[in-house]
Order: sequence, then C-alpha cells, then structure tokens
Amino acid sequence: MKTIAPGHIPTRPALATLACALLLATPALTQAQIKTQPDGRWRQILGAGASFADGNSNLSSMNAHYEAARQTRHHTVGLRAQALYNTSDHKTSAHNTNLEINGKRNLNERHYIFANGTWFRDRIANLEHRLSAATGWGYQVTTTPHDDWSLFAGIGYSEDRYAVPTIVADQLRKRYGRAELTLGTESHHQLTSTTTAHQRLVFYPALNRNHDRRAEFAADLSVSITERLALTVATEFRYNSDPGTNIHKLDRRLITGVTWKLTD
Repeated sequence: MKTIAPGHIPTRPALATLACALLLATPALTQAQIKTQPDGRWRQILGAGASFADGNSNLSSMNAHYEAARQTRHHTVGLRAQALYNTSDHKTSAHNTNLEINGKRNLNERHYIFANGTWFRDRIANLEHRLSAATGWGYQVTTTPHDDWSLFAGIGYSEDRYAVPTIVADQLRKRYGRAELTLGTESHHQLTSTTTAHQRLVFYPALNRNHDRRAEFAADLSVSITERLALTVATEFRYNSDPGTNIHKLDRRLITGVTWKLTD
C-alpha cells in the first residue's frame, strides 16, 4: 500500500505509479468498507501494503488497517484500527495511528442515534494523541440495495495532548480540550457487482470563545479480484484551524493497496 505523505510532492515515477493505481481502481475512490447484513454476525477485513525504493531515491511506505462490524435489525457496531508509516531520504514523513469504535441504534426506518469514540496519534503533527467522543441523531435520507445516504448531527468532546508544548488558542499548552458539535454526511454505493465506494465528511466546530474548527473527509473505493481479495484506493483530508506552531492546517493522504476479507 503506497502513501503520499502530507505536503510531499510526488516525483514523476511516483506520479506514474499513482496513475496506474487510479486506473486499476476506476471508477471509484475508497478504502474497503465491510458490507454488513442484519444477521448478527461479525465480519472482518484486513488490509496491508508496503513500498520501498533505494538508489537515487530512498523511500519506504507501510500501511495496515483492520475493520470489524456487526449488524442486527436494531443496531450496528463497528471497530477500526489503522497505522501509517513513511520515510523519505531516511527522514520520517508520516507516522500516525487511528483507533475507532462506532455504534448506531435504529429508532425506525429513517431515524437513528449514534455514539462513537476515537484515539488518534500523529507524531509529525506534534500530536501525542487526540481523544474524541460524540453522540447524536442521524437521518437516513435514502436506502436502496445499491446506495444509501445519511445526515447526522451531535455533540462531543475532544482533547489534544502534544508531544512538545505549543501555542494553541493564544496560550502555550501541553493539552487542549474543548466541546464540539458533530455535523456530517456519509454514503455507501454499490457501483458494479465488484466495485463499492464510500464517503464520509464531518465538520467539528468548537463550542468555545476561540471558535476552533476541525473537518475530516474520507473517500474510498474497493474493486474485488476474488471473493476475498480486493484492490483499494483511499483519499483522506484532515483540517484543523489551530494545530499549533509550525504545523500545517491541512493534512492529506492518498493510499493504495489490497484488503483480505477474513470472514464472510
């Protein structure tokens, strides 16, 4: 799985590799999502990949992720873990880990309530970790055998702990906590019999006098090779209006690779 680190400008060979990956993934964008059914069974997938270069360029990239989900008529529970590590000319250019747990309880065919928790680390961005939790209400706008689209809103709390104290919200801080709104949209699409796509956009305006803002966008595509093996490509964007001194506000990645379905 190949990762373009935040702020990294690809070389021509890297662009060629990226173009090939996108052609393989046509016609969608996405990192594999578990296709659940309301039968109460756990389903799991594992993704991993790496690339290395030596000589005129010295590059290495490693990526791994794991997902598990269980759905019944009334609720859905999901788990996700992801790790990214990149080096360029013997310097670390990406080093982060993400753990998530999500729960959803259906109130009726359209309305549901949700709760989620996230632990996120990004060493390059001076983020020792971010702990976030949120709960709220969602509305299923459309549901068909091939497409679904939902909107959701809620309230939560996030706390950032920094590896090195930095100036955030006009003060030198080791940690920074704030209450936030959670406003977002999510959709899943069965594009063909072998191709699925997913997108999720969430906006987190802080409920404090500093009016901090965060936003996260992820889109992914999975193209099945066999019943268990699939090619994947995903794009991720993370925005933070006040990340600290000398840290970019926008973080972006493109990841390609393969996933293996552990259970049907």
